[in-house]
Amino acid sequence: MEYIDLMPVVTGVIALVGALLTVFAVPYLKSVLSADKLERLSTWVRVFVQAAEQLFSGSGRGREKLEYVADMLRKKGYTIDVDDTTDAVRAMIEAAVLELNNG
Repeated sequence: MEYIDLMPVVTGVIALVGALLTVFAVPYLKSVLSADKLERLSTWVRVFVQAAEQLFSGSGRGREKLEYVADMLRKKGYTIDVDDTTDAVRAMIEAAVLELNNG
């Protein structure tokens, strides 16, 4: 009775599965983790904007509020340039302020 050696087939299947995981699973996990980080940042921005509104009442104190939010975000490990209006984190802050004022 002759036996068929299936080891090359099994090795090929394992290699194929590994390649598919690398191509599809790794980018998916990276996108999920990035989305989670973005959601955490968004939550912190909303919390700090609300806190700034409570701490710095009165008109004309926008710069103080912005500096407070930026400082708190820096303490959480985020990078922000408050003078750069194209900064993505700065845009999130402005959106949170608008949402707070309209809500």
